[in-house]
Amino acid sequence: MGTPFITLLEPTKLDGYNPQLPHNMQAPHIPAPFKDAMEVRERVFVEEQGCPLEFEHDADDARSCHWIMYASVNTTTEPEQRDPHTLDVVRPRRSITQTVPIGTLRIVPFPHPPHPPDGARYVGGVLQDGSGNNSHPEQNGDGKLEESRSFNGNGNDSGNGLAAPRRHRGMSLVDERRMSAPMPYGADRQTDFHDGKESYVKLGRVAVLSEYRGRGIADQLWNAARQWLEQNPAFFNPSVKEWGMDVMKVDNTRDVPEWNGLVCVHAQEPVVKVYERWGFRLDRGMGKFYEENIPHVGMWTRLKIRVSEPTVYISGHR
Repeated sequence: MGTPFITLLEPTKLDGYNPQLPHNMQAPHIPAPFKDAMEVRERVFVEEQGCPLEFEHDADDARSCHWIMYASVNTTTEPEQRDPHTLDVVRPRRSITQTVPIGTLRIVPFPHPPHPPDGARYVGGVLQDGSGNNSHPEQNGDGKLEESRSFNGNGNDSGNGLAAPRRHRGMSLVDERRMSAPMPYGADRQTDFHDGKESYVKLGRVAVLSEYRGRGIADQLWNAARQWLEQNPAFFNPSVKEWGMDVMKVDNTRDVPEWNGLVCVHAQEPVVKVYERWGFRLDRGMGKFYEENIPHVGMWTRLKIRVSEPTVYISGHR
């Protein structure tokens, strides 16, 4: 494997992406880096872990930043041939070098749907009732089993991933108001590490191909995303001019949401220590919730963001 490199795909329109089809059957206008990210996600989440293909792509993909790691791989196209009598090489080995995607992750900007209720179960990003039926169109933000699947843990309490969750609470009035708004800005329930108000971004869809695990690929992807976030803290901050104060439900510009370094991840229980190594801390106040029958917990970290002072122009001077 040659020296890996990482590509960043900033938010981009994905109109026309068909979630029923694999990445290599999408329309040609879909950006190649996104199809590369989906190639990795399909191999890890769909083929390896059995998640339905139609749940892999969601509405957050278009508004997220995606990091994709590539490696140069040499593949033999024709083997070497030797004379059976003299053992001399009569035709040398022929090979090609290809650049292939081997890992990916995404950062989803705020706003997010409400924190998952303790004991809740999600299927395809939709909150289910105790019988497994869709109780209401609340979604969990990233929409499914994701981050820790990349590390190939089975994420099971009993070995089969079918441990029955507790019945979740109903949607609160706060949740209903947030989800009925054009954009779900507003207060959420408080947890150990989130006051229910501060804007945060969400790490998700961390995936590494099985043959490249154990080489620190996920660490490198997170380091790249973390450094970018620290250097571009205002990238996801909403524009009052674009959205309007009514949509963001604020009375003055001082209340416009802005990101101050808070990051959340929904992690499978078996890989909590991986995220702890990355600086995340377990939020027991979020409880346990189930995505595609796999138990998840909430974790948080705060990055040291770079705050730049605004440039002030005075007549005739800079």
